[in-house]
Amino acid sequence: MTMENAAILRLGLELGVDYSLTHSCYHPTPEGLSCGACDSCLLRLKGFSEAGTTDPIHYVNGTVS
Repeated sequence: MTMENAAILRLGLELGVDYSLTHSCYHPTPEGLSCGACDSCLLRLKGFSEAGTTDPIHYVNGTVS
């Protein structure tokens, strides 16, 4: 609860988390694509950007971190 998103993401990467198997979207498509626009997607994208890495999932609008 005291860690920022970027720190959590970096720790997950160090531990081998495969973030391509995860999503945070509140409104995914039936195919499982994240919207890239909801608060959760925006926080996820910001966290990956601040962690200095790219988000490996695909977004409806083609968003890439």
